[in-house]
Amino acid sequence: MYGSERLVGNRGLIQIQNIQAPMQSLALLPTVQTLGVDLVHIQRMQDIYNRWGERILVRLFTDQERHSCQNANGYRWRSLAGRFGAKEAVKKILASQGQLVGLNEIEILNGTYGEPYIRLHGRAQAAFEHLGYTRLMLSISHDAGMAIATVIAS
Repeated sequence: MYGSERLVGNRGLIQIQNIQAPMQSLALLPTVQTLGVDLVHIQRMQDIYNRWGERILVRLFTDQERHSCQNANGYRWRSLAGRFGAKEAVKKILASQGQLVGLNEIEILNGTYGEPYIRLHGRAQAAFEHLGYTRLMLSISHDAGMAIATVIAS
């Protein structure tokens, strides 16, 4: 009964449309869900910082993001890499629909229990609303020198 799925792939982005499901679960499915994924080499974040200094982090991250990724020895690079990947995943979702936004308009924060969540500002918030999305779900993971972020917009 799920034979009408249509997946549209575009460099780390999958859009799922027109899913037919049993009648009792139709109300639970949004009409469009979009998936954005990004993979970041953690050492690359540190190398960029070593080359460009603090100004590159100011360009890529909000004050609150930088502050939450600092420790006594400097920055927690895996946390910054994961946040950068999450921002790129959100940008892919919005860009797939013709909406271009800046990285500082996408903010990756932590909830009470350390769980990551997304806060949008300016053009990113306007684009999100214009496209009819109501929810963003985020997962970030780190291992073996890499960080991966997955975002679902629905």
